[in-house]
Amino acid sequence: MGQHREILSLTGLRFVAALYVFVFHIQIRWPVTQIPFLKNIIEQGAVGMSVFFMLSGYLLMFNYSALSGGVKQYFINRFARIYPIYFVAGLITLPWLGLSFDGAWSEIGLNTLKAAFIFFANIFIIQAWFPQLFGYWNNSGSWSISVEVFCYALLPALVPYLNRLSKRGVLWLLVGLYIASLMAGLSVKLFEGYGLPVFYAMPIFRLPEFVMGACLYLIVKKWRAPATIWVVQLAAMLVMFIYLGVVGGWMPIYTGHHWIVMPVVALTIYTLAVGRGPITWILSRSLFVWFGKVSYCFYSFQALILFFLVSFHDRLINAFPALANGKILTLTAFICLTLLSALGYYLIEEPARRKIKKHMSTESKLSGGLALN
Repeated sequence: MGQHREILSLTGLRFVAALYVFVFHIQIRWPVTQIPFLKNIIEQGAVGMSVFFMLSGYLLMFNYSALSGGVKQYFINRFARIYPIYFVAGLITLPWLGLSFDGAWSEIGLNTLKAAFIFFANIFIIQAWFPQLFGYWNNSGSWSISVEVFCYALLPALVPYLNRLSKRGVLWLLVGLYIASLMAGLSVKLFEGYGLPVFYAMPIFRLPEFVMGACLYLIVKKWRAPATIWVVQLAAMLVMFIYLGVVGGWMPIYTGHHWIVMPVVALTIYTLAVGRGPITWILSRSLFVWFGKVSYCFYSFQALILFFLVSFHDRLINAFPALANGKILTLTAFICLTLLSALGYYLIEEPARRKIKKHMSTESKLSGGLALN
């Protein structure tokens, strides 16, 4: 069973992705900028989700590539890591469930059944498998946790297969994953119907990104990185942002940009993992690392901030006219979310993670001892 290890620059990268997604959510409601080039880049901020999925694949393979006989502990670690904050984030956004319990008895009864279905799906983190639920509660954000859980569940089965791959096998798998990931976004461009809740948020369509991240670990392990790889990475990032700034939303549901986003994200993770270049140095600084540590809370609690702003935006503007400026609103929301994230990390996430791991690991040992007796 692998012990948890940390690559500081990748921890910092996690925050950059979370920040990009957060500013994107602000921009599409209350514009931060109207400059066309910057506007296009920010409004494609949902591509930052690819960073989360690929980064998860890399880090889990990095920590658990030697997974053998420790599957139960692996799942305990994953549960302790995600569920406490996931549960709290759902609890604090309950007022925005999206169902009314007023009106005729038939309507109340139907909505009660809907609520029961939503609660069941969310408790077991399977909401992303039901596209109809995307607009309810905080599912427009928590869908990604549902994707992650699906990927976590598959990892123990994938590890032995991935570890047996030759260098050529890794490359062929990457090509297959790249093509599979492109097809979802491209299909929405070419054919009508379905769309965002299916091809953007359904776990099976995001699995290639996670597995590609796991393959990146094998590349780092099997190949020596060129000393100048960071130059290529910076150039690739520049090209990607120029492309997003010019093309903008021409490709639908954000995953339409995978043809360029996935290679650039992969190259960035690879470069940071091998410790090359100025971005590695910047993201390894203590400020970015701290933000990276609280980034799960930052991502999970942003729904509360956004729902609150949507519900009370006009009142807030009347009380504080400066908030009519998108930049000031974004900065204020960022500060509030950062404070909330810090509280969540220190008071809930870390204490709960330690207690759950200690309790469940102790129970596991006791049950094992009883079985032997």
